[in-house]
Amino acid sequence: MSHYLTLQRPQAASRQRGASIVETMVGILIGLIVVAVIYNTLIVAEGFRRSTLGVSDAQVTGQLTQFVLGRELANAGNGVMSGEGVDVLANCTDATLRPMPALIENNVAADTPTGATVQNDRLTVFYSTAQRIVHPVRVEDPVQAAATDPITVASPNGFRINDWFIATDRVGSCTLGLVTAITQKGPTYDPYPPAGAGGFVALAFTKKAGATLAYPTGSSRVLNLGQNMTRTTYSINKAKLQLDTTDDNPGLAAAVTAPLAQNVVLLKAQYGVDTDNDQIADCWTPADASNTCGAVDFSKAVFTGAAPADMAARIRAIKAIRVAVVVRSEDQAKADAANATLVGQSAWLFNCAANDATCQSRIQLDNTVLRDYFRYRIYEATIPLRNSIWNAP
Repeated sequence: MSHYLTLQRPQAASRQRGASIVETMVGILIGLIVVAVIYNTLIVAEGFRRSTLGVSDAQVTGQLTQFVLGRELANAGNGVMSGEGVDVLANCTDATLRPMPALIENNVAADTPTGATVQNDRLTVFYSTAQRIVHPVRVEDPVQAAATDPITVASPNGFRINDWFIATDRVGSCTLGLVTAITQKGPTYDPYPPAGAGGFVALAFTKKAGATLAYPTGSSRVLNLGQNMTRTTYSINKAKLQLDTTDDNPGLAAAVTAPLAQNVVLLKAQYGVDTDNDQIADCWTPADASNTCGAVDFSKAVFTGAAPADMAARIRAIKAIRVAVVVRSEDQAKADAANATLVGQSAWLFNCAANDATCQSRIQLDNTVLRDYFRYRIYEATIPLRNSIWNAP
């Protein structure tokens, strides 16, 4: 048998496939470039988003603040300036009971961040919510010194339990009270039968601590302030840069403070004064002793100190309040390395068309207010004190 030996040709080695180290490194480099581009795009987009949201936040804060202050100032003086209310209460020794619709405290250092050249103001608004009668009524029975002695007035439907009121002798003594009970008086005070139908009622009340009670019959008056007498102070919390509201109702044991809006940098307010008695504000002045309107001092010291002879006239002369608030965004924008020394911007408050020093009481804001890289917005409003205008003598 024949055997054939078959010789097989050896096969060539298989060719290797894949990426070399050089190709791998090039691929990684390209990937890193793509990632860097994407991240840069995201950073730019985030910057625009933050800027847009910052402006939006500042606008919402400014509009809210402007709305609240405008609403409160529109109500300022309601009930306390009606009829002869100004004349009756203007000389109250207790300054918190004077019929001052809006009281401005100028340049309060306690509310101003350190280093700021423009200081914050405080604004206090006072009005009542009486629903039945807003005219002072006459006291018909002498009030004794004891707090348990009632006040008798000729106003059967003018008061209800838990109404606040101010009793005054129209000379200087003023008492804040809270009605606790109402009783009809008998025929001694009623010339028309049946008893009590003449409209005389006795008001039992609790009084503010330290107040005096001794008012002569006939000349004394009682002004109803309703269930919710409102005396609110608006101020800046310099540590938190927020606008606070403080319930300064003089009948409360302690003032209650609550935040209203965040990121409020500055609050400024000025009086619009009628100097020629035509019921139009023709002069603007800060609440200081600069005597810019008819050489009359409109500082807080005057309205809260010993009452001058023309106190009622000074209160009536204030016909409007203009308010400016500066608000900022929640977050800072990214600093620009090319402008690393940038410290702020400049602007004007209460400017006018002339845009020069002839603009009454305008205020320049320098870079101690508009500083860093926050987004700022300025809101201004002029609010007529309609209760002062409507109740002009």
